[in-house]
Amino acid sequence: MSHKASSPRTPDLFEYTLTIPTPSSEPTPAPVRPPTLASLSDVQLAQQLGQVVEDMQRRLERKGTRPEREIAVQQARSSLDRLVPRPAKQTRSSRSAKPALTLQEGQRKAVRAALVAGVAPAQVAKHFGLSLAAIDKVLAEAG
Repeated sequence: MSHKASSPRTPDLFEYTLTIPTPSSEPTPAPVRPPTLASLSDVQLAQQLGQVVEDMQRRLERKGTRPEREIAVQQARSSLDRLVPRPAKQTRSSRSAKPALTLQEGQRKAVRAALVAGVAPAQVAKHFGLSLAAIDKVLAEAG
């Protein structure tokens, strides 16, 4: 009987042993992710924006300026400027809607002279910033 057959196998020091890690009994916690901006209510979104602005102000005051911060502030400013409602711009037609009665006598005479000289009423109206109706009133007063 051979001695080798009856003895337990002696591990070889240079032999590769496969070890399989055992799973831990505790599950790994899921990373906490902030809610997406689209899922926030208007109030929550406004609060988040306020916090971001406050934090950026604090960082700018405390740590000085960096180019990337300056760029971010400029982009945020232009984006926020687009959100601010603006009053409707006054159009040229509102300026030209002045009644003929508010024209000074010298302007009335100049309008009449231009019309008598053969200048088209549309050109006179454009030159003086008046409506065609105002030109017609000046003509009616003269006639």
